[in-house]
Amino acid sequence: MLLATPNGGDPVAARLVSRLAEEVATMGLAALADLDLLDRPAEVVLGGGVLAARDATLLAQIEQRYAATAPRAVLRVVSAPPVLGAALLGLDRAGAEDGAEERLRAAFTASHELSPETA
Repeated sequence: MLLATPNGGDPVAARLVSRLAEEVATMGLAALADLDLLDRPAEVVLGGGVLAARDATLLAQIEQRYAATAPRAVLRVVSAPPVLGAALLGLDRAGAEDGAEERLRAAFTASHELSPETA
């Protein structure tokens, strides 16, 4: 796996991980700049399979880039796929009964082996 390789001393893999960190941070920081949030508290949600793996080296590099430009940003990594958010939004729009969202989260978490805080 590419993310494990830089820790083994592979300089090419290390450069690729650094480039990925730069790309992720650049995209998020551009959005924060557009919203005038670089110097304000803001939650930044990082998602996708690679980031959900929570590789310490990759996340540390992303955090360093945010700290330099948007020090008040709080980074969160989500491992639940976007379909969960879409389903929750659908329940909201449909006026689902009380407890429906919690049941959906519980069912999804159980079927996808996620912890409740990441769903």
